[in-house]
Amino acid sequence: MLHIMIFLHIYVFGDSVIGSIDFQEFFHSFIKSGIINAGVILVFIAFLTTLIFGRFFCGWGCHFGAIQELSWWILNKINLKPKTLNSRLVFILPLFMLIYFYITPNLYYAIMNPWNKPEIQLAYPGIWAFLPGFFIGTLTFFIDGLLIVYFLGRKGFCRFICPWGAFLKIPNTFAMYKVRKTGNCINTNICTNSCPVGIDVNYEINSYNKVTNTNCTSCLICISDCPNNALSYQFLNPLKENLNLSEYFYKPDSYNQEKIKDSFRSIRKYDGLILFLTLIFGFSIDGLYGMGHFLSFGIALIFSVVLINLFINKINFNLKIIYTFLIILVFSWHGMIKFSIWQGIKNYENNNTDKAIDQLEMVTKIYPNKMSKFHFMLGELYIRKGNLDMAQKHTLKAIKINPTHLAPQKLKQLIEDSIE
Repeated sequence: MLHIMIFLHIYVFGDSVIGSIDFQEFFHSFIKSGIINAGVILVFIAFLTTLIFGRFFCGWGCHFGAIQELSWWILNKINLKPKTLNSRLVFILPLFMLIYFYITPNLYYAIMNPWNKPEIQLAYPGIWAFLPGFFIGTLTFFIDGLLIVYFLGRKGFCRFICPWGAFLKIPNTFAMYKVRKTGNCINTNICTNSCPVGIDVNYEINSYNKVTNTNCTSCLICISDCPNNALSYQFLNPLKENLNLSEYFYKPDSYNQEKIKDSFRSIRKYDGLILFLTLIFGFSIDGLYGMGHFLSFGIALIFSVVLINLFINKINFNLKIIYTFLIILVFSWHGMIKFSIWQGIKNYENNNTDKAIDQLEMVTKIYPNKMSKFHFMLGELYIRKGNLDMAQKHTLKAIKINPTHLAPQKLKQLIEDSIE
């Protein structure tokens, strides 16, 4: 029903009354500028309902979660049954994404540019404001919806990348409704094997009489699958809830039952290396080709895990070297492009003409995604140097790449007037 409403919002009603309904609106609109819109209201509702029902929104309302569950079902139907990875990164990476990309920059902006009072703007911004184009959008669903499930296991994106899940872990800790042990557990471990977010349910209910893992999305699958009706989704007065912080941290004796060994694989001893590679790879491609953070770091995490698997598994040594070289080469190449763009724009803005030209010339030569913006900037830079031929060359390239961009047209006229 929720997804039908989303479809109607986008294709029937439009954004004349209600604009983008997106979690990141809470950070980009409310924290940054004090604007209360539909996305901000959604986050408030999700936060408050999570305090009561747990991460119910994640389990029942998230389209990305639905895509991953569909992918898991398809993979199993074609007899591909990936193991779900047991890793500390399910806590570290989503928290990093949340703090680095959404909380810190928007909070910093708000401190530097204080807003006076909140404003209600339900139609702001438009529906597509934070959504990529068709190609990048489709690729994001394919990478973060299917491939990440194949390489990292069930709900791989939700567990390892999603910053909104990290945000909702806070109220989920204090949720009044939880999955609780209310009957006799016969240790079938069916609950653990069926958990969409890779929680060792059997271990937690027998250790704490409830599921304490904040990744729990209140999907209730473990309850419906329990053959002995030992689990219930029950309310407990928060004043009577036993909140022991130690229960929320990984225990080395969990995920050890023989009956779940075919469902899980621990990569915990490689967590540090995978985290390092993911951050290096992610930052090297983030923003290139119009890719957002989710897609960039989804790709980075997958290739980091693939790289580690190359050396864990018994693969021909020469193949290991070739694959490793190719992976590092691709990310290094894009890292060089990213660095050149950053330095080129910085020097352009600081009027360091020669340095900016060197960096941006490199970008236009090695970046496969030809962009009008960089040629336009080079056109301006060459005018500063008095080299009208090179200025005209890049301006014409900018116009050819994006004929509707008005700035290069004005620059072209300026150059022609100067030549005459």
